[in-house]
Amino acid sequence: MSGIFRFLLILPAFLAVSAWSAKAQTAPTIVEFWTKADTLFLEVTLNAEMFLSGIDPEARPDFADDARYRELRRRVSSELEPEVRAFVKDWAETLRVEVAGAARLSYEGVRIPIVGDPDTPRLSKLLLAAPLPDGASSLRLTWPEGHGPAVVKQQRVDAPYTGYLVAGEVSPLIPLQGGAALGPQQVLEVFLPKGLSRILPHGFHEIALVLSLVFLTLSLRPMLAQMLFVSLGLIFGLALSVYGAVALPFAASSQALTVATLVLALWNVVLRRLTVFRLLAVFGTGLLCGITLSTSLATIGVPPDHLPPAIFGYAGGVLVALYAIAAAVFAVSALISGASERMRGRISVLASILIAGISVYWLAEPLILS
Repeated sequence: MSGIFRFLLILPAFLAVSAWSAKAQTAPTIVEFWTKADTLFLEVTLNAEMFLSGIDPEARPDFADDARYRELRRRVSSELEPEVRAFVKDWAETLRVEVAGAARLSYEGVRIPIVGDPDTPRLSKLLLAAPLPDGASSLRLTWPEGHGPAVVKQQRVDAPYTGYLVAGEVSPLIPLQGGAALGPQQVLEVFLPKGLSRILPHGFHEIALVLSLVFLTLSLRPMLAQMLFVSLGLIFGLALSVYGAVALPFAASSQALTVATLVLALWNVVLRRLTVFRLLAVFGTGLLCGITLSTSLATIGVPPDHLPPAIFGYAGGVLVALYAIAAAVFAVSALISGASERMRGRISVLASILIAGISVYWLAEPLILS
């Protein structure tokens, strides 16, 4: 009986100590990020007193008895804010954020709640910002060691990323425009219209390329064979570039694509029939087209876990637009020429010369405007 009586006396004290210890523990830090215009914002929900005290919650899960922590916890927001601001200047260097290079985070302010119950952790909201460089499409965050785990949450986009990082862990590449939480089928559905909008109304170089294929003979079989080879080349070129196997500056690949289109257009004038060499040239031009398009895809941002569906969705949208244009031009040309082979030949030659002339202008345009 005395043992039970002793246990009943100890139990309330044990529960009180346990509750007090639980109060001192803190939840993972939450890092929420979003973009607005040309600026990246990070809102960090953290136990500021724990950070300022240099406490690692994984090494010291029960830190309520730390003198420095308790002293900071009793301060009002106006007294604590200068210390947070001074701390962030150095700490922001360890919070490595890569957005087309290392981002330079600046302190934008902190919201600190009232003191309240000093035995309960107080969660403050720290706002950081960094300018976005041109062409930034994805983000990678390294959570520093010594501050416990963090939950990383993307905001203000469709299908945002959410992840859990332990101390010292690096996040995957996160597309700034969202989509990281999409499944493969959803990624395919999202990127298909993006490919369509890349061609209509902005894909003048790609449209010129397709027209140079249509006007080889204005016959259905040669056109379909060339469209098949350019499609295969485009998909391969896009995939090679996205996976990093091929890297060409956009200006260089764009100029090379224009030169290839010029060659194909002049080919139509000199040799108006389909050959194996023509198909190989068309495949190579498709590779260049895919490499050029990869720049636009990179600007959109590709979910790192779903690269294949993003590539096929984007390429599918591009090809649907190009096939539609090719079919429309072929139908109109066939309607005008009728059954006359001579009229078809004239249309093919004149259109090919026009395409070649436009290509020459595109090549000379940088020199003209400089």
